[in-house]
Amino acid sequence: MALPSLSTPEFQTVIPSTGETISYRPFLVKEEKILLMAMEGNDQKEIEIAIKKILSNCILQDIDVNKLAMFDMEYLFLQLRGKSVGEVIDLSVAHLDSECKHRTDIKVNIDDIKIQNLDQEKKVMLTDDVGVMMKYPTMQEAMSVDGENTEAVFEILSKSVDYVFDAENVYSDFTEAEIVEWINGLNQTQFQKILAFFESMPKLSYEVSWKCKECKEKDTITLEGIQSFFT
Repeated sequence: MALPSLSTPEFQTVIPSTGETISYRPFLVKEEKILLMAMEGNDQKEIEIAIKKILSNCILQDIDVNKLAMFDMEYLFLQLRGKSVGEVIDLSVAHLDSECKHRTDIKVNIDDIKIQNLDQEKKVMLTDDVGVMMKYPTMQEAMSVDGENTEAVFEILSKSVDYVFDAENVYSDFTEAEIVEWINGLNQTQFQKILAFFESMPKLSYEVSWKCKECKEKDTITLEGIQSFFT
């Protein structure tokens, strides 16, 4: 005899970068196991792969999660986690620069975690006539970058250029090698303008303030990125 099936509620949320409304269901035990196994290994890419798998399973529309910006993916997962496990996340925080190593338990409401810089300007003018239209690297593009060295920075920057334009033309039909070579030809002032866009891209961010019970000192830290909310 077949076991009884259980109904699963559906919820709606918005993809931050596009404003598109999507429907999703809470994750089930089988999906929670995927996340727990990835977190046991404490590997950033394994956790991101697990989150991608869970989002693919739980979003009810035909959405390619590989094409989501990283902050979209992180925001959607937090919404999913809130409906699956609970709206409150239990965290343990500690001083960054102190002899006191005491950890303080705090509670964070998922609704209080916001995406910063969502209204960021994507057009970057390099000269009076020449500029670039930037885009946010997708989850797949970000995961394809190996490490945080200089070469990795150039690679992710190249993936973030949507098109180049001047007073007369728009240039979008270029290879990755061509855009890397073009970026290498910028002067330092121009390059820093592109780098500034990359460094100020939207991100999950939440400021935590607490008073340590051990040393009685007050402290504040800013949590950024999905892993910060599972520490």
